[in-house]
Amino acid sequence: MLSLSGHKLYAPKGIGALYVKNGIKLNKLIDGGHQERDKRAGTENVPGMVGLGKACEIAKNNLNESMKYLKSLRDYYINLVETRIPEAVLNGSRKLRVSGNSNFSFKGIDGASLLLKLDQKGICASSGSACSSGDNNPSHVLKAIGLSDDMAKSALRVSFGEENTKEDVDYLVDSIESAIRELS
Repeated sequence: MLSLSGHKLYAPKGIGALYVKNGIKLNKLIDGGHQERDKRAGTENVPGMVGLGKACEIAKNNLNESMKYLKSLRDYYINLVETRIPEAVLNGSRKLRVSGNSNFSFKGIDGASLLLKLDQKGICASSGSACSSGDNNPSHVLKAIGLSDDMAKSALRVSFGEENTKEDVDYLVDSIESAIRELS
């Protein structure tokens, strides 16, 4: 199976897709109508579906340019953090990672407190995966790659999008530096 959240590629929020391989049996989510092969009742979100289809088309047509741009922002961010915040530790491979994604741990800094400081500056980031928001336990993924509980709890995950600029990255790193000074 493969699930897809439309907003991740600039489709309307609230729309997604689920690919299910032939032969996999699914239970009904809600009893009712038959329009979704008896898997789900409710009115279909046709405008959302059209928006998702168009977003997929645009993403496919711009994939190489988009990945190149996001990779340039990501690498610029990684270089700035490593240059200006020497105690930062990059989590995961420097090259083998999603184009617009980066994850650092900051020794001695509580990730939740860092997030609050960044939020006050209008910056959206995360200390773990979106599906584990609200969970105070260290990321099992970061633990699996060898981080201690403290380092996993000090992690900051940043994702860049096509609307972000190098100036946004500069502001982000300035804000991280400032927050770390305040929290140290």
